[in-house]
Amino acid sequence: MIRKEEKLSTGAKVSVNDERVRVDLPPAPDLSSYQVISSAILNGGFQTFAAASNSQNSKQHVINYKVPSTYDGLNPPPLGLLTNFARKENLDPAHTVGLLTAASMESFAHSSRTAKGVSVDVIVTAGLSNSRSAGAEADYFVVRDETTVGEEKQEMKPGTINTIIIVNAPLTQEAQVESYAIAVEAKCNACVNHGVTCAKDATKFGMGTGTDCLALISQSVGEGKNCRGAIKHAGKHTLFAEMVGQAVSEATSEAIMINIRYLHGNYVRYTIYRWIRVLVATMKGARPCIPPKPMMPIPSASFSVLLMGISSVSLVYLSPLPDRAKLLLAAVAWDRYLGEPPLKVHPVCLAGSAISASLSKAPELVYKSPGLGIISGFALLVSMLFAFTGGAWAFIECTDTLARKAEDACHEYFNNTLVIMAFQFMSWILKLLLLKSTFSLQLLCTIALQMARFLERDQIDDARMQLSWLCSRDPSKLSSSDLAGGTLESLSENLSDGFVAPLFWYVLLGPVGALGYRVVNTLDSRIGYRGKYEWFGKPSARFDDLINFIPARLTALLLALAANFVRGCNASQGLQTAWKDRKQCESPNAGWPMACFAGILGVRLKKDGAYCLGKAGIEPGPTNIRSGHKVAQLAGGMSVLVAIAFTILLPDLMSAS
Repeated sequence: MIRKEEKLSTGAKVSVNDERVRVDLPPAPDLSSYQVISSAILNGGFQTFAAASNSQNSKQHVINYKVPSTYDGLNPPPLGLLTNFARKENLDPAHTVGLLTAASMESFAHSSRTAKGVSVDVIVTAGLSNSRSAGAEADYFVVRDETTVGEEKQEMKPGTINTIIIVNAPLTQEAQVESYAIAVEAKCNACVNHGVTCAKDATKFGMGTGTDCLALISQSVGEGKNCRGAIKHAGKHTLFAEMVGQAVSEATSEAIMINIRYLHGNYVRYTIYRWIRVLVATMKGARPCIPPKPMMPIPSASFSVLLMGISSVSLVYLSPLPDRAKLLLAAVAWDRYLGEPPLKVHPVCLAGSAISASLSKAPELVYKSPGLGIISGFALLVSMLFAFTGGAWAFIECTDTLARKAEDACHEYFNNTLVIMAFQFMSWILKLLLLKSTFSLQLLCTIALQMARFLERDQIDDARMQLSWLCSRDPSKLSSSDLAGGTLESLSENLSDGFVAPLFWYVLLGPVGALGYRVVNTLDSRIGYRGKYEWFGKPSARFDDLINFIPARLTALLLALAANFVRGCNASQGLQTAWKDRKQCESPNAGWPMACFAGILGVRLKKDGAYCLGKAGIEPGPTNIRSGHKVAQLAGGMSVLVAIAFTILLPDLMSAS
């Protein structure tokens, strides 16, 4: 049923019903043809249609066909879908420009401009669920072979802004391109004016949607009279550009407002909804931990991320939580939003430097003699633990003492509460930085996502270079699946070693215990393996096995629990694989989180000559890395909640006993 029908200023006739917008173009003057530049599906690109005869089927038309919101863009194929619909409308597909949308025809909007005998009509339908900013991350990663898009495509919500522009004058090719660019800019401007945000990142403006189409129809430039009347330029300084820009902006704004009222009721509710989305997106944001490509400098964090980090840490400090829970929660917020402590004073980096200095000065006999190696290695372990845990204890005591001294001095000489609070806050920040230096979840997860991005884009060389941030495996001959597997192995193992275990020892022994664990773990990573340092590193390796015994198994349980909340992951299979394959790894602990991860994701994680975890699984790829990243993030969050609960409950349990 036709809901709306009208004749436009250009002479075209538009009719609207529930399933389409149809535009019937008038016969071009002097039997000239129509030219179209469009991103349409049916007859898209640069097209020229021959002059219309008296036959209805030979006239030129534009259809904007509405598909169901469940349409996946593949079945049936969109080109065939539009071709069949054109025939259903008694139109010749060869003379029809066809666009698809999932937006309601209720969003139809029209605007026109006329000046100096030239008319411009603009028709827009708008849906916003699929909004995107320019440069937003891709949803699928096929560039040339579109026949496999269905295998790569991620799920997207429907939503399209389709624009049809009709001009009753001929345009040169230069003017066509300029007009098309003006129209796109005007659409983007309307989106920004209404605060449309990117569906993938609400901190950025949406400049349209991921499936927008635009069709610009004008008379073609012919010979003689028609050529002399052609519009030759459409730069922003021209009257014609003003007409196109204003008409597109006006029609797009009206269509967006119809969509907003339909979805939210009124603009106030929409504004509140948008602010909430921006706040949530800002909270989900994180500081950049790694460069966009290996060997490039690490980019600065955005102002919103820094502000969120400072606000989060400050709010935690002012919260009524117990001191230990408060310190842990603030350290986790710092890890997500703010930078690492300077490397020159980073305790873990200092431990690594101390180990390197010890290795350079130790005589070769220490490495060759089993007895001397074990004794020397034990001495190094004890001395490192004593130096760094003792130093951490002294650091904490000094900060507390200085804060008390400053408070006493303020009370004695000038009773200024703000100055006292400032000294207390600085003392707390120093302890916070000490604790933060013992773990890093954000860095680990960021590297994993970067690996997924490189592999999705077949940037294998960059992925090989990036893998060195995660593990010491030689990546020079690794395939894409090997790189994905190495990423998943490191993600699961380092979740245990670099996050869950430090939290575990923080709960038991405070910041000193967390740092002590990191010192031992650093020793194990440097000298705790077979080869030159086998005997020298054995005390550190065995002690690391001991202190990781509970955290490694706890990590496997947390990964399985988190898998229940990530689509496509199998928690029970993860636990079964962990129990079945855990002993394949030489380490008594590493097999638990790695095998559990393999089972959860249904992949095969292998190292030639060493292990093959989840033998029945598939070869891993970037999609598995993204799923694994979600599981690891959730497992890390759960470990924080468990740790905070125990920091609150443990003192009470001890006092009760």
